[in-house]
Amino acid sequence: MLYSYFDADNNGHKSFELPGARPHYNPDRPGQVEHIFLDLSLDISHQRYQATCMTRLNPVRSGIDRLTFDAVTLNIHTVEVAGVAQPFDYDGEQLHVRLKEPTQAGTPIEVAIAYSVEHPQRGIYFVAPDQHYPKKPVQVWTQGEDEDSRFWFPCFDYPGQLTTSEIRVSVPAPYTAISNGELISVDLQGDRQIFHWLQKEVHPTYLMTLAVGDFAELKDEWNGKPVTYYVEKGREKEAQISMGKTPQMIEFFSQKYGYAYPFPKYAQVCVDDFIFGGMENTSTTLLTDRCLLDERAAIDNRSTETLVAHELAHQWFGDLVVIKHWSHAWIKEGMASYAEVLWMDHEYDANTAAYYLLGEARSYLDEDASRYRRPIVTHVYREAIELYDRHLYEKGACVYHMIRTELGEELFWKAIATFLHDNAHRTVETVDLLRAIEKSTGRNLLFLFDQYVYRGGHPDYKVAYTWDGDSNLAKVTVTQTQANPASPKELFDLKIPIGFGYVTPSEAAELEETARSPELRFQVFSVRIHDREQSFYFPLAQKPDFIRFDVGNHYLKTVELEYPLPELKAQLHADPDPVARIYAAEALAKKGGLEVVKALSESLQSDRFWGVRAEVARSLATIKLDQALQGLLVGLGDEDARVRRAIVEGLAQIKADGSYQALKSTVEAGDASYYVEASALQVWVKLPL
Repeated sequence: MLYSYFDADNNGHKSFELPGARPHYNPDRPGQVEHIFLDLSLDISHQRYQATCMTRLNPVRSGIDRLTFDAVTLNIHTVEVAGVAQPFDYDGEQLHVRLKEPTQAGTPIEVAIAYSVEHPQRGIYFVAPDQHYPKKPVQVWTQGEDEDSRFWFPCFDYPGQLTTSEIRVSVPAPYTAISNGELISVDLQGDRQIFHWLQKEVHPTYLMTLAVGDFAELKDEWNGKPVTYYVEKGREKEAQISMGKTPQMIEFFSQKYGYAYPFPKYAQVCVDDFIFGGMENTSTTLLTDRCLLDERAAIDNRSTETLVAHELAHQWFGDLVVIKHWSHAWIKEGMASYAEVLWMDHEYDANTAAYYLLGEARSYLDEDASRYRRPIVTHVYREAIELYDRHLYEKGACVYHMIRTELGEELFWKAIATFLHDNAHRTVETVDLLRAIEKSTGRNLLFLFDQYVYRGGHPDYKVAYTWDGDSNLAKVTVTQTQANPASPKELFDLKIPIGFGYVTPSEAAELEETARSPELRFQVFSVRIHDREQSFYFPLAQKPDFIRFDVGNHYLKTVELEYPLPELKAQLHADPDPVARIYAAEALAKKGGLEVVKALSESLQSDRFWGVRAEVARSLATIKLDQALQGLLVGLGDEDARVRRAIVEGLAQIKADGSYQALKSTVEAGDASYYVEASALQVWVKLPL
């Protein structure tokens, strides 16, 4: 539950720091964990297990006589060092081992902890059929992030400690056990199988994993490395639909990041009742089985494709390069979210990627407006999992895109490669990304990080335009509405490109057939916007047909366009940028009127990008005129299911007989898309007769 209280220093937004929040730091480090060896025997039918955890620790200093392990609700039996029993105290949350012989710096010790667990509540999960779900498969799986590994084995459970790991697990036949790294052996002992996995590359405890089940195994490969998909038997076709592009994704990210996929295999295991969408355990990602799509669901749903891309990107950002503290998790989550945008661009087109990035920005903006505002990097919280929000993911993705905008293509990817190569198999903080950027490009982007990473918020721009025909001057006035005169610290200081477009009738027709480069159609000026209100005057040879604020729409912001109606109509019709056309549609809808309805209705039928047509439908639905309903009804025949779904959802706002009858027809006739059909049914039953 979130408390609804406001922070006077946060521009009227709710505070992220809830009662009980406090600063969090990594604990003092007794030494370097060199290796963790887990030996487990699972009693799946009784949801329990016996285990031994061996931790090899190289002490950082001499004289340490006490070690404290994170260990929650474990039954601790014995603790030994070199075969000698050690006294210990255990309070249910931490295991305090009193060493009989103090440590010697540089001389590793091996601490073996024998323990057992019955009916665990977190960390490791037993899934089985019950009276409500009799067909549920029998599975066991783990989830360590953020600090839940301590619930299934004793460890130093924080991301700043990296180690190699080994898991040997005994399970009943015919179950398969999948874990990190390479499969060393599979031994059969009576009616049980023992799987032995070894992770040679260092990683943190939260990325150690285990998944057990009677899985179907689908084998693929990338450059000779196994790429494997594990799913419940009978769902092999769905697995191929949902995850079949993984080898191409591995190749794409290896090339983009300038660092080849760094682990010996890549496995994806779809498990039942998973508590998240996916988890990027080192070389072994766990995914919810809800990501498995059949052919019909895949018509207009790419969420699984982007989920696969997201978790795969973590193998570089999060697993190869590991965050030192949870407060810097945006480094990995922001890039993994941005990887979804990158894949959309690669696999589909630039318009799809731009629209996807707009969705990321909107997701963050909604959280900022409705929940709270916070810096992306903060170490003040109650629980680390609270950080895993839309600021971390979606705003983080937008920050990476702004870095790319500032540096340009060549230097951005050079900086990313430098960051990965300099920090491979190490821990990082945000400053390490800044250092890699400066090292590889000479650019100091601290100004961008100060505004978007180390403090909360974003600019809210109101942009007005007028034309002086006597002087051939375009006047653009920009107001930062998020800042009031008494709070200059709320202002953003950015260089924003403003473009003026010129479209002749023949060119307008040509734009319907081709997506020509915006630079060829614009006269662009870059201006520094740093005050609450600024007016800029641009001498132009002739009056522009339309104006675009933030050419390319690269900066995270909100924007309210106060342009005359003709300029907005021209932009909706002719601007090559799909996001600019969406902004124009929104601005037109606010004006309302028959002329606007006609312009939006034409755009709904003719715009060349499905994302714009879907957004135009949403804008059209806000206008309370009969003609708006007619425009939407014509659009119900759109070839793209995502547009039809937007229209169906828009009809919910127009409580008229025409809406009811159209939805009734859609429900009765059905649709190729599950989502269109389901949305039509949901809306139809709620409309008054």
